[in-house]
Amino acid sequence: MIRAIMILVITVGAALLGGSAYSQSPISTEKLTIRLGYQPLTPSWSATIITSAKLWKPYLPNVDIERFDTMSGMPLVNNMLAGRVDIAIFGDMPSIVLGSKSQLTQTRLIAIIEADHGEEAVIYVKKGSPISSVKELNGKTVSVPFGGFTHRFAEVVEAAEGIKFNFVGQSPEVGLSNLQAGKVEAFIPWNPYGRLAAARGYGQALVDGTKYNFWSLRDMVASKDFIDKHPDVVVGWLRAELDAQKMMRERPDECAKMIFEDWKKFDVPLDVIRPDFSYKIFPDDIPPEWRKVLVDGSAFLAAHKFIEKEPDWSVFIDDSLLKKASTVPSQLK
Repeated sequence: MIRAIMILVITVGAALLGGSAYSQSPISTEKLTIRLGYQPLTPSWSATIITSAKLWKPYLPNVDIERFDTMSGMPLVNNMLAGRVDIAIFGDMPSIVLGSKSQLTQTRLIAIIEADHGEEAVIYVKKGSPISSVKELNGKTVSVPFGGFTHRFAEVVEAAEGIKFNFVGQSPEVGLSNLQAGKVEAFIPWNPYGRLAAARGYGQALVDGTKYNFWSLRDMVASKDFIDKHPDVVVGWLRAELDAQKMMRERPDECAKMIFEDWKKFDVPLDVIRPDFSYKIFPDDIPPEWRKVLVDGSAFLAAHKFIEKEPDWSVFIDDSLLKKASTVPSQLK
């Protein structure tokens, strides 16, 4: 009888621990520095939240972060290919480019950090423009970052409306100034650039991707070499990512202020950042609907010869460590 009771106690104790190999904090006591790639002034926010709130420290107390910031995605791609960045936060298009170069460097897409159902892709025209419908942009000069998700959105709009834009490939900051100067009829950036155009009084939204069922996402990619050498560290970082997503879902005001402080040198007002929380999705997994966004983006890049071949999705997307991280009890306060 006593032996049976002891077995029951042990069984219940194991159940309370959640059955996870990572149920105790910290996940790893390894001492190292993660070289983190990040692109400010994009919808990719979790790097700011994790580093500002030090969310990784309960899980990885001996890990330091060296953040490499760049204003466009391709320098992040190049630095990962060169082995100078371990983990990076990407827009969907640069991550696809990286995944297509597996013959140079093996990387893995390990999490989706943020997504939307079309609200992030917006066509802006100049404030007071006589253009009141997308069809009126037929043949007009439209600024897009070539190869970005808003470029793909523009082509979806063309196909849906039976029109053709006169594209000029420009970075969002150049497109922003050209819209202000009246050098382009429309501008299709990602936020905060579009909201900045409106906030500064020289841009107005014409239509967004919800009308065209155009979804987009941002994700996290890690070097396979880093994963192989430090799997528990990656699990700990992903647990911090899950905490960041929980914070952004439940405490948007607090998170918006962190982003505002992180971007202060770029002069982005808090009221430009905060409204985006109303539509953003912060997934805790990589479900089929978001995988399809990546596959569709890959087909677009291949069609334009921005990539020579599409990634092997069965290899490039790897959610195994994310699943392990999700079993770790959160230390978020």
